[in-house]
Order: sequence, then structure tokens, then C-alpha cells
Amino acid sequence: MELLMKSQRHGKSKILSQQEYQQLVEVVPHKYAVLLRLLMVSGFRISECLSLRTEDLMEASVLVRKCSTKGRRSTREVPLPSDLMQDLHSIAGDAYIFESRHKSDQPLTRQSADYIFRNACKDLGIEGFSLHGTRRFFIHTLHHKNVPLKVIQTAVGHSEMRSTAAYIDVTETQVERAVSQLWAMV
Repeated sequence: MELLMKSQRHGKSKILSQQEYQQLVEVVPHKYAVLLRLLMVSGFRISECLSLRTEDLMEASVLVRKCSTKGRRSTREVPLPSDLMQDLHSIAGDAYIFESRHKSDQPLTRQSADYIFRNACKDLGIEGFSLHGTRRFFIHTLHHKNVPLKVIQTAVGHSEMRSTAAYIDVTETQVERAVSQLWAMV
């Protein structure tokens, strides 16, 4: 299968295959592997992830404070797998879960995270991926597992359904399969 550049997907980041995800997890430092997994299973924006404070870690979930969200509309609590929660607790610094190497009282910057992943992708030959692709993966995958769009919208913190729908790609095969369900009825 040919890998498309981001610009050939109309500005949409590539969704990683399972193999590409595994390759990335194996080559980046542990803290960044945990970051990537958190992004993949939570649907968080990178800025939401990096602004998570150590005190935001609950027993089985993480709290995304309204001051950290794009629209600053509401705080949301997101459940996470127990092994990921253990990893988050193990890497958490005094103030932030993902602390800067240079300033322990500051979060890791988006530019630092982006730099690590861009270089890893380049070394692995993965083209067209950016960290926002993890959000596309989350929304796209849940939609194709028949999770109601309203539930996905709530999970990612969108106020408008159209914002969530914009992340979902539909193939011609999916359209054909959908409409063919009516053929026997008429």
C-alpha cells in the first residue's frame, strides 16, 4: 500500500497502522512511547496531554481540566487502561506528567514532542504522520466500531458534531455496503 503525504490527504495526518505504531513505540524513549499510547487511546489533543498535571491522575482515569482544553468549555474525566495508568504514574514528575528535561516545573513542549516523533518517523520511513493523527485514529476507529457519534463527540470534547465528523473518512466500499442493505427491500 502506498503511503500518502499529509498534503495529499488534504491536510489530514496519516493514521498509523498497527505495525507502524509498534515500530514507533520501540524506537522512541519510554516517556514518548507512553505519550503516544495515551494519545492513541484517549483522543486527546497533544496540548491537552502535555498540560496534564500529576495531580490530574486519578485511580483509573485522568482529568482534563477546562483550562487545558481548546475551547476552555468543560473539564472531563477520561478512563484509561490500568497498565497505562501505571506507566503514567511511573513517569510523572512533581508538577506535570510529561515534564520538560530542562525545567522540571514546566511541561514538555509540543515542539519537543514533535521533534522526537518526526525524527523517529523519518528514520522508520513513515511519511505523513503527525501527533494529531492519533486524534484522527481515535475518532475514526471508534466510529468504524459503531460507537455512536455523540459518544465520540463527548469523549474528545467537541461542542459541535460536525467537528467530530470531519475526522471520519469514508470509502466507496463502505458507501456501497451501506446502500446495498436497502436493495433487497425494494
